[in-house]
Amino acid sequence: MSNDPLLQPYQLKHLTLRNRIIMTSHEPAYPEDGMPKGRYRAYHVERAKGGVAMTMTAGSAAVSKDSPPVFNNLLVYKDEVVPWMKDLTDAVHEQGAAIMIQLTHLGRRTRWDKGHWLPVVSPSHHREAAHRAFPKKMEDWDIERIIKDYADAAERMKAGGMDGIELQAYGHLMDQFWSPLTNELEGPYGGSLDNRLKFTFDVLTEIRKRVGTDFIVGVRYTGDEMLEQGLSAADGMTISHRLKDSGMVDFLNVVRGHIDTDAGLTDVIPIQGMTNNPHLDFAGDIRAATNFPVFHAAKIPDVATARHAIASGKVDLIGMTRAHMTDPHIIKKIIEKREDEIRPCVGANYCLDRIYQADQPIAFTTRPPAVKKACPTKLRKPPLVKKW
Repeated sequence: MSNDPLLQPYQLKHLTLRNRIIMTSHEPAYPEDGMPKGRYRAYHVERAKGGVAMTMTAGSAAVSKDSPPVFNNLLVYKDEVVPWMKDLTDAVHEQGAAIMIQLTHLGRRTRWDKGHWLPVVSPSHHREAAHRAFPKKMEDWDIERIIKDYADAAERMKAGGMDGIELQAYGHLMDQFWSPLTNELEGPYGGSLDNRLKFTFDVLTEIRKRVGTDFIVGVRYTGDEMLEQGLSAADGMTISHRLKDSGMVDFLNVVRGHIDTDAGLTDVIPIQGMTNNPHLDFAGDIRAATNFPVFHAAKIPDVATARHAIASGKVDLIGMTRAHMTDPHIIKKIIEKREDEIRPCVGANYCLDRIYQADQPIAFTTRPPAVKKACPTKLRKPPLVKKW
């Protein structure tokens, strides 16, 4: 058996993961009609073939109709997603990898003219700078409905064979409740930190009623907004302990920063030229304080950094997400002593900002009919040329 820290198995509840490297949730923009069809499945299966311990699908799968996706996300509020999920999970499991999915409601982090054109909702009227929709301030019935939507989606994911789910809480609805900058509600869901966390624990309670205690549930969240008067590192530590102590969460996937502006987003997903692993020590502090399973991913582009993260005990599982976009066979090459052949990820974020062109996924763009007609596949024979 290898002594490499990255190649050691890890036990997460009842689930045995074959090594310590995962892909955290992200959206390659491959869904078709909101479903994970052939191309989406092939993308994740290839990473499973390459040896990743777990692939976490669907950066921000939408649990509600009033969470219109702006990035061709999966629509897990639809019952028809279940058989497509089953095809995906079966294919990944056949390759020896685990698979989970990230569920969310975007809250104010969306546009007003997407999906069903329903009102954007949030715990305040404050507009997000990046997407610029003016949200409706949530009312009691909005909260009640969306809690049910989360639970319905979780139940669908269990039926689809997922090993677990992850709730997204940085920049989206869940932590819009957490942050004093975006929560202006009164009563049970606004005011004190305990009140601002109530929505999250109500969601978790309803999810556990549907999926039971054995199904794996985690949270990917910001432990420090790094904004004046926002959630502080001390708040993040308190939230981390509350999540652990609730008994309803099986892992913490911690990040740091905010994504409501493009500049803020680059602190969470650092671009080329920025510092590698900027929040690894912060994640390590959460792990040390909670003594609870902690995952982390934020510009971990190379094997040496990932190995250090595990060997030093800073985290239990390390995400090399963009690195696996660059080279899906990282673990296979580690096992085969071919680390020098791993294609390096430079963090250019080309994978993020070039997926869409003219508001359409580049992967699915086709030449317009007029161009096709002008470029027939069968070319006419050239005219005969007389030889003089």
